[in-house]
Amino acid sequence: ILKVGPGLTFALREALWALDALETDWLGAGASGLKRTVLEAMRRDPRHWNRYYDAQSAAQLLLDQQYSLSDRIRYYWPVPEVQAAVARLLHNLRDGIPPALISQYLPEEYRAIRDGKLGADGRSLALSRVRRVLDTYAQACARRGA
Repeated sequence: ILKVGPGLTFALREALWALDALETDWLGAGASGLKRTVLEAMRRDPRHWNRYYDAQSAAQLLLDQQYSLSDRIRYYWPVPEVQAAVARLLHNLRDGIPPALISQYLPEEYRAIRDGKLGADGRSLALSRVRRVLDTYAQACARRGA
C-alpha cells in the first residue's frame, strides 16, 4: 500500500518554493512572499510540527520546517493567508515568465514548455511537478506481467 498524500504535498511544496524563488528573482518587492507567509503561519501555530523536529539550532529548525521528508508544512496550505499568498503567486506568474528563470528553477518543466507540452504559467508549472509524482505512483501500481 502506497501513501500518496504526503508525496504529493511534498512535490507541491517543492514546486511552490521554486516558483517563490523564481518570482522573487523576477519581481523583487512585488513578489507574493509565499515562503515568508508559510513560515510565519508555522511559527504562529507550531502544533503540526513541534513534536516532530528536535532541532539544535534555529537554522536547523528552519531547514526542518521547510524541507523535512515528513512534510509537516502540508498542514499550513489551508491557512487563509497562505492560500492568499499562493493565489497572488499564481496571479503574478500567470504569463510572461522569463524562460531562463523557469529553466533555472524548474528545468524539467522548462523542457516540457520548450517541447510544446506545457504552458509557461505558474499554475501549469506547479501542477506538472505534482503530476510527475503521480506518474511515479501510477507506475508503481501498474500490474507487471499482466
